[in-house]
Amino acid sequence: MGAPSTDPGFPQFSLLPSEIRLQIWHYCLPRRIVQRDDPFYLVEVREEQKCWSIRPTFQNAAVPLIASVCRESRHVVRKWGKLITQDFRLNIGPIWIQPRLDRYNLNCDIRYIWDDEDYLETMYDHLEEGFYRLDMMPVSLRAEYFYPFALEPEKDTFQKCPILEINGKPINEYSPDDPYDEFATYIERPYAGVSESATLTFICIHATKEQAADSGLFGILLDDPVQLVDFDDNERLEQFYALFQKGCCNDKRPEVSKQFASIFAPGFRPHVESWREKVDWLMMANAWRRANKRFWNSIPIEGDPGLIWNPPLLEDQTHIYMSSIHDVQGHTFDNHYPWVIQAKKELPRVTPKIQFLLCTDDCDVNGNVGTVRDMSLPLNRRSDWFDNLLYAELAELP
Repeated sequence: MGAPSTDPGFPQFSLLPSEIRLQIWHYCLPRRIVQRDDPFYLVEVREEQKCWSIRPTFQNAAVPLIASVCRESRHVVRKWGKLITQDFRLNIGPIWIQPRLDRYNLNCDIRYIWDDEDYLETMYDHLEEGFYRLDMMPVSLRAEYFYPFALEPEKDTFQKCPILEINGKPINEYSPDDPYDEFATYIERPYAGVSESATLTFICIHATKEQAADSGLFGILLDDPVQLVDFDDNERLEQFYALFQKGCCNDKRPEVSKQFASIFAPGFRPHVESWREKVDWLMMANAWRRANKRFWNSIPIEGDPGLIWNPPLLEDQTHIYMSSIHDVQGHTFDNHYPWVIQAKKELPRVTPKIQFLLCTDDCDVNGNVGTVRDMSLPLNRRSDWFDNLLYAELAELP
């Protein structure tokens, strides 16, 4: 017998039935975290991560690499995705989006608004677009949009207590918007199809293409450079940390090392679970407020709405606190009440995630920004993708 073949190709592929070949091409498509805005809009984020390249961001927005293989692969790529342009000034240019495969991700946090007050209006537009298409795409937001979060537990106990204003919106001075009500504006009940996740922190990992490919963490062809990982998936988080340790000069990225240290600290999981309990409470509290006001698309309440709470609400009560503070009584939900049981079945549960970005460029840890270049953004060229709800309504690419 001859020596076994070392050819990594698959010569039998062309002999397979076309249906199977198309399924294989579909399997090869990246499942991306679509970045609606630039993760490095703030210079301080680049300085923290010591990343000066724009290549990963553009790569994540580009047409999948398998489109260049053959006509059949291009057909599959065009079937599942669309290239969109944008007219916002704080974006990353054209983006390739696969509405049925990808996750819609917003990187902007409160620091964006501190840096540029005009960004607030743009961010509202971003959020509206994301929530408007929750029936097609899962949405990922910064954790602080749901409730303030820091990798290290905060000391201010008052800010750790969620508050609901019965006749208004949640009191949360750090959050410029309310993700608890937006999905109910656009998505009809039940909300089982709504998928929301919260990015706890952003980490840029520098590694060579060979190291990244061997890790298998960023897609088959490394054209899936943004990843969201469950906060408690220690096995996978350790794989990202191992790749970080292999990268050149990563020992000179102390802020990233601190982020990993916080993630692997013994108290991190209970810290996140405590934050998640507050988010769950606010999700229920806002659903109750919508029902109490008899808003459209709310979960109806039979009987006295105040009896859903434990202890029951007073007639003149204006605010509801999750926890008791000084002389203010905290309130929980009566889990035996029919409305509470139904709401827990319908309402989405926010999933905490860690966000990773792969950079295969040799970014200078001493701050040489020579690899960063300006990019011209196409203005006033809004894609029809943002004006059509149904994927079937989109025009084919030329």
